[in-house]
Amino acid sequence: MRTSKLERLFSTDSSRALRTFVLLADGLYSISSEYECESSGDVVNGEVLVYYRGCELGRELFELGELRESGVSVRFISGVGGSAPSELLERASLYALELVSELESYVWTTLRSGVEYVLLVLRTGDVYVAEGDVWRISLPYVSGALLEAHTHPTSCVPSDRDATTAMERFMEGLYATAIVGPDCTTLAYRRSPPSEEDLVAMRELPVAIERIAPGPGRVDLGSIRVVIVPR
Repeated sequence: MRTSKLERLFSTDSSRALRTFVLLADGLYSISSEYECESSGDVVNGEVLVYYRGCELGRELFELGELRESGVSVRFISGVGGSAPSELLERASLYALELVSELESYVWTTLRSGVEYVLLVLRTGDVYVAEGDVWRISLPYVSGALLEAHTHPTSCVPSDRDATTAMERFMEGLYATAIVGPDCTTLAYRRSPPSEEDLVAMRELPVAIERIAPGPGRVDLGSIRVVIVPR
């Protein structure tokens, strides 16, 4: 009789890159709002470059403190360069799709037994993969995850409960959520800090995905972009 469940904790270049791009983009949005200036950024050879104009920035900025505390070099440059934060979040989506593909090998177990699996990318850049229960994930709440994904037994169409949970998590800082099914993967990610209008639009997520699954396809729900990738 089986007494233990699968649990894995690891990190990859992609998980660390996703963390860096998302925290950089969120920091740039915060800088632009707080200091009322234009800001953009880039990541070059592991170093974060922050370009700004129209304001004076000090060396100690809490908006990028989390990256610095994790050992990432952050350099401020007065002038124009890099990419807008929305473009950085688009680039992060490529890493997100690569990371959630880790669950593809577990989909067939979900299909046979109904047991779902979850993947989280934490703010540290670590990846956590765990086995849930039949037809549901029942794990302790993890605060501050950047990416949440889980398997579905029949399709990559999210349930109403999935959409509701995603709305709550986006408000808490979640960057992306994904459903990995046997025939497709759905990834929903934000391209800016979410607004109330975005969260209202997210209620249409299951219907919008059902229309175009198993894809390929894309739909925008406010600033939330949803992509469907067929297997």
